[in-house]
Amino acid sequence: MSGLTITIIILALAALGVLPWVLRPLRRASRSPETPAQLPIESFLPRHYGYFPQVRQALSGVDREYLDRVAPREVAQAAYRERRGVARQFLAGLHEDFSNLERLARTVAALSPVISSEQETERLLLGLQFRLLYVWVWLRLSTGRVPLNQIEQLTGLVGRLATRMDQAMAAIGALSVPELNSNLHA
Repeated sequence: MSGLTITIIILALAALGVLPWVLRPLRRASRSPETPAQLPIESFLPRHYGYFPQVRQALSGVDREYLDRVAPREVAQAAYRERRGVARQFLAGLHEDFSNLERLARTVAALSPVISSEQETERLLLGLQFRLLYVWVWLRLSTGRVPLNQIEQLTGLVGRLATRMDQAMAAIGALSVPELNSNLHA
């Protein structure tokens, strides 16, 4: 076997070994004793992904160049470690946002007669895409790299799911308004 093949096999095995640990917060959230109907809607809404502009600034190449230029090497290295820590925390926040939105999506799908199997399949594929990219970013952060473009993609996936949930809830609301009006006039 070539060195490249062995490296790919080792990386694949490492990713498979890390996957249960990475997805652990999702399982913990699903064991919550409260049912979705008992939770306030705010608990489902994304809270972290809106901080991406600040994270992008802190992790930008321009910021790194500035540190390299003005700070002693030890100080710059400590700052890089701190910023990778911020990136890991932001990544965990994105995972929490996405997990909460998925819980909301399952609740909306259960309550809505208009959610099609095509929409459910799309949501499942979006979840798979998020998880695979999440593992990739987590592994890269663990090796000391800061994959800013992939973090931006993850943030975009959270935003897409949030937009879909807004649209689905608006559709459910629009369906319930005529029913509410007919009940008031009866």
